[in-house]
Amino acid sequence: MTIPTPDAMHFLSKTRRFSGSRFMLGLASVVLLTACASQQPAQTQPIAAQDRELFAHRYIESMPSTDWNRVEYIRSLETQGQSLEAIELLEPMARTHPEASYELARIYDDGEGVPPDPSLAAQYYRRAVPYAFSGLDNASLKLGRLYRTGDGVKRDPALAWNLFQQAVDHDGNPGARIELAEMQLSGEGVPKDIDAARAQLEKAAAQNEPRALQTLAENYSPGGAFGNDPGQARAYAERYAQAMTPRAESDDVGAMLALSRLYAEDGLLPQPTRQRQWLSRAADSGDPQALAAAGHLLVTQRDPASGLEMLRRAAESGNEDAAYWLGQAYLGEGRVEPDPELAEKWLADAVGRGQPDAARTLGQAYLTGDVLAENPQHGIRLLTRAAQQDDAYALALLGSAYLDGDKVQAQPGQGVDYLERAHELGHPYATARLGQAYLQGEGIPADPVRGVSLLTEAADQNQGGAARTLGIAYLDGKGLQHNPAKARQWLGRAIEQDPDDTTAKTRLGRGMLEGKLSGNARQGVKLLKQAANQGDAYAMVVLGRAYRDGVGVPPDLDHAERWLQRAARAGHPSAQQALARTYRASGEQGNIDDLIRAARMGQVPAMADLGRAYLGGRGVRVDYASARKWLSRAAEEGHPGATASLGRLYADGLGVGVDKARAAGYFERAVAAGHVGAEADLGELLLRGDGVAADPQRGVRLLARAANAGHGSAGVTLGEAYLNGTGVAADPAKGVRYLERAAQRGDDNAQRLLGQAYLEGKGVDQDPTRAVEWLSRAVDNGNASAQASLGTAYLEGQGGIAQDVNRGERLLTAAAESSHAGAEAALGRAYLSGDVLPRDPHKGAKLLVEAARQGHRSARVSLAQAYLQARGVEFVNQQQAMIWLDGVMESDSETAIRTLQDLLEDPAIADAAGKPS
Repeated sequence: MTIPTPDAMHFLSKTRRFSGSRFMLGLASVVLLTACASQQPAQTQPIAAQDRELFAHRYIESMPSTDWNRVEYIRSLETQGQSLEAIELLEPMARTHPEASYELARIYDDGEGVPPDPSLAAQYYRRAVPYAFSGLDNASLKLGRLYRTGDGVKRDPALAWNLFQQAVDHDGNPGARIELAEMQLSGEGVPKDIDAARAQLEKAAAQNEPRALQTLAENYSPGGAFGNDPGQARAYAERYAQAMTPRAESDDVGAMLALSRLYAEDGLLPQPTRQRQWLSRAADSGDPQALAAAGHLLVTQRDPASGLEMLRRAAESGNEDAAYWLGQAYLGEGRVEPDPELAEKWLADAVGRGQPDAARTLGQAYLTGDVLAENPQHGIRLLTRAAQQDDAYALALLGSAYLDGDKVQAQPGQGVDYLERAHELGHPYATARLGQAYLQGEGIPADPVRGVSLLTEAADQNQGGAARTLGIAYLDGKGLQHNPAKARQWLGRAIEQDPDDTTAKTRLGRGMLEGKLSGNARQGVKLLKQAANQGDAYAMVVLGRAYRDGVGVPPDLDHAERWLQRAARAGHPSAQQALARTYRASGEQGNIDDLIRAARMGQVPAMADLGRAYLGGRGVRVDYASARKWLSRAAEEGHPGATASLGRLYADGLGVGVDKARAAGYFERAVAAGHVGAEADLGELLLRGDGVAADPQRGVRLLARAANAGHGSAGVTLGEAYLNGTGVAADPAKGVRYLERAAQRGDDNAQRLLGQAYLEGKGVDQDPTRAVEWLSRAVDNGNASAQASLGTAYLEGQGGIAQDVNRGERLLTAAAESSHAGAEAALGRAYLSGDVLPRDPHKGAKLLVEAARQGHRSARVSLAQAYLQARGVEFVNQQQAMIWLDGVMESDSETAIRTLQDLLEDPAIADAAGKPS
């Protein structure tokens, strides 16, 4: 979970610290009114039993005039800066008079002449509010603020709400109405109620309360809770300006600064001239605190140089806040360029002067190492110092650091302790991080119920990431039971709370796109595009993959490429691999250039595909060297298919010498990786002892395993072996079972072997009908050998098949046209002999020569016999004849071959060549 910058609660606490100063904006102060608001029924929230006495409304007699005179004297001491004397006089009075308790609480709350002590202030407020005295509304308001922010007390929105309601019920307190409205607008501890919030603000605005006027103006502006109403927004903004101008004219520097914000470029009434006017007047007051406040505004607005100069002057005058703001600015706040040296100097100066936020900010800077040189030990020391002063944000940072263990040694137990303390002080980030720890069991036993409760509480405080954490937990089923409806609800809420939460948008969009969450794919694409256009690289990857694979959108490789290229430029670690997979997908659709691109990017399956493409000439010319190169690279990466293909390359001697031993080595590697095809190839080698030591038993085991896994050729090899007794004891029945299983799956070789077996009665009873059936199915599947066998059977009437010369000729001719040597030899002899086909010595000789050139043995013997007969040699050693003929054929002498063809056209010689050998 990302550590946030100081949030709204932190700034509220800063406003509280300075609320007693005449230089700070008076929005947090309470205007005492004598007019009573109309009473209305209180809308209460459940509170703890020990807090019920705060609403007792006990009767108490008014203070006598002598005590009132004493209170007025005590207030004069406060005005003169003699707060310690005032406290000494008030403490005995506080035992009997709630007014005195209230005065003591206010001194410690505002830090008037003493260090602010919100915890002690809360104790005195609690002593005052059970009584129905004249200041009950103000005491309730101020105590409610402490409980709302968790300043000095455990945060308790319900108690704060009831205290604000009591302030309203007692005297129509406008400040309390504003607090109630803010809680209703955000749903902070109470149900959201926009209309009720607007009503409260309008009642406060009717009393010309500036903060109510400002809030109404903001919420009628674009993006506000009350809709976009420029007329209303401007009207309330002008009323706010009218309320603040007299204060500013009376030298209230806080009012001057408020007006400068109002007239800023991004303010409610942008008027740069007026903004500069009020900023100058605030700075011209010469008071260091005013100078610091004006400088801080300028740093974050349009004139950082002037702002830095004002802050420097204020800091050099001893103002601790100016030193802090200077250091913060040089960390890169606003429009200021980071400057590590100056940031460290001024923050250290603020720490030395006891500025309460400086130790935490400097500690965080050392811990993260974003601007300052990383120094985790120093950072932890400073954060610990701030934590000792109950700085909730420092406690939260420490807790997160010890839980994560990134910059310091992980101490999960201590991390949880820090987070518990920060949570008790009401820091929403600590609440969210603690909830995550309970959800995932980090440093503590997992407690999903408490985890959900804490995360829900943080989400109700608009803590960024809490709603998202819950949504992802329900979506992934990690720490919580998978619940798509709740995942959808929480992720949607995360986006509603923070439109810049791209992680929530990406997870919700992906869930919709993949159909895992309610909503349609179009909504999912919209959310993903929003996140991607906001810079979320993972959203780009998800979009790219979706368009590549056609998940929720029509497949579109061009769109996929564009999104993944953006993700790669954004530095997402998986983008390059996803892009390579996209190029491979394009390659699978025939784009060989994209396949080459994917292989060059290191996509292992693409390397294997490219190697096989060069091997088979698919999209490129056959190139065995390139095939070997890419298959080898894929095999080195452990790709079993490439390893098996490399084995077949060496087994077949494609572009290299036949090397069955090396082929077997590759097959072994592929078999170890579970490649079924390699099991079939290795099993065949071991069964036959082809170039390797025969191991029929293992060969059969491998072939059987491959066949049972559905590998067709393994079943064919095994079936043929059992049928013929090759490498195993003959078992024709088992052989036929393997062949039939492969044949039924459409393997044309199995169909041919079955047909041939039924034709010859080999291992089975001769059955011409089944022979024709299986051979015909093999022919239909493009098997030229089956075509030659069936053609020969029809031509000569073999195996009980009725002779059909025309059909036989057609089948043999078709097979011969596909360069099947057996068909060429059979058809050639038939034309030469003229027994079943019309005699055609020229055609017969040509076919016989073509078969011989392909190495067909019987065709070569026929040629040799014809030549020797022509030379008058009737009895010759056949082996000698074949040696001679091999020399003629391998020399590829066209003259010698033509001479042989001419000899065959001699009727006498053709008779000898036309007889089967």
